[in-house]
Amino acid sequence: MKSIKDSLNFAEAIMDTVREPLIVLNPDLCVISANRSFYKIFHSNKTDTENKYIYKLGNGQWDNPKLRHLLENILPSKSFFQDFEIEHKFPQIGTRVVLLNARKVFQKNSNGPMILLAIEDITEKKQLDRQKDDFIAIASHELKTPVTSIKLYTQILQKHPLITSDERASDMLTKMDTQMNRLMELVASFMNVYKLQTGKLRLRRTTFSLDELISEVVGNFQYTITSHSVIFTCDKKVKIFADNARINQVLVNLISNAIKYSPDAKKVIVSLKAETRKVTVTIQDFGMGIPKEEQDKIYERFFRAKGKKEGKIPGLGLGLFISSEIIKQLNGELWVKSTEGKGSTFYFTLPRGKQTKMLN
Repeated sequence: MKSIKDSLNFAEAIMDTVREPLIVLNPDLCVISANRSFYKIFHSNKTDTENKYIYKLGNGQWDNPKLRHLLENILPSKSFFQDFEIEHKFPQIGTRVVLLNARKVFQKNSNGPMILLAIEDITEKKQLDRQKDDFIAIASHELKTPVTSIKLYTQILQKHPLITSDERASDMLTKMDTQMNRLMELVASFMNVYKLQTGKLRLRRTTFSLDELISEVVGNFQYTITSHSVIFTCDKKVKIFADNARINQVLVNLISNAIKYSPDAKKVIVSLKAETRKVTVTIQDFGMGIPKEEQDKIYERFFRAKGKKEGKIPGLGLGLFISSEIIKQLNGELWVKSTEGKGSTFYFTLPRGKQTKMLN
């Protein structure tokens, strides 16, 4: 009995040490216990919490349809859920955005599993993210007009007789034009991030030949890049219903990265596999590779690899974030397999849908 009591005291001490609000539920979703953070943040106490049905806590403030779905439908079949976001108005603390994580905890000599529910308040983080998105949108909008104007003036000057006859001036304007293109790409990336974060990115789905699009993108790289051979072979015509321009953007991002992060290699291989319900596009390089501990982070906004070699490669860390979000919005998946020092292979799948077909 003493060892059981000691174990319970130890478990309670751990719960009270954790800064996140935690509650323990029995199989009937009644509260067994909660930690200090829960009582402090949600203005509650043991008397009003323990042995109470979770949906009746705080005059029903936890009676949320999404939480009900998680606890009653998802948790019984999966035994855990993580990072489910809920925005809810709590009577005493106002509207908050919380992340919910739950896991069943099985014990010997118990009638059923206990449920450990962790609650993380991310309201301030969400507000900061919105402020960043608003800043990006305003800055991008304000930059777009002067950048476009400078680009136009540069092109006009390039055609001027005095410039065309001056080799040095012509060369400098060409370099200016190249830098303006890079700046316009950055502005476009910022706008894409804002649209993705705010749900304002519009997809224009049409039926098109995916193999022809890939051939076109690869051909453009072959025309403009001399350091690598970009190889694409496909013996089938694959039509798909998706957003042509956005898939083009994803391909350009992934192939550009493959070239940038394999400076000592000579080739990048692009392949396309068509199945009954989906298509899979693969971009393989033979370069630096991605450390295992960073592979889950590369899709985050502004994430940049910390290695010495990677740190010298230009970029804002937006390409993979944008690509990943575009593929998600098209109901596909994007992932990577990589070995540090040997290279990376990025894959993305897209559903074929009723409007797609494969022509032999």
